[in-house]
Amino acid sequence: MIGYIVLGFVVGIALWYLVFYFRYQNRDVVNELRSNLKEANSEIHNLSQDLEEYIQQNTILKDKVSELLDKNDDLSGVVSELSKYYVHIKRAAEKTSELTKFLQNPNPDMEEKIRWFVDSSKDNLDIEKKFF
Repeated sequence: MIGYIVLGFVVGIALWYLVFYFRYQNRDVVNELRSNLKEANSEIHNLSQDLEEYIQQNTILKDKVSELLDKNDDLSGVVSELSKYYVHIKRAAEKTSELTKFLQNPNPDMEEKIRWFVDSSKDNLDIEKKFF
């Protein structure tokens, strides 16, 4: 009976040594893998924090882009109105330049027509003049 106890003790030590040997034979590789796992977990944590920050920034940027697009629509309406006014002003400038050409060369017929208006205005001088 003592022999079986000693034999069981020896077999137990042998099994324990085999487990220890096979388990810790590649302990450098296991330690390196554990350190790589810790680094990967910390990198995942950092990347998840960066992702949350980028999502918040993306939301803010989308809001700003929508605001700017609305302002752009408003400004395009203003620009179209201004272009209409520009066309009218350009036409008025052309007419003014034509009028200037006509006024630079006096026309004798015009003097007679103007004289008629001047004579008719002398008749209206009897009316009391008011400022407004």
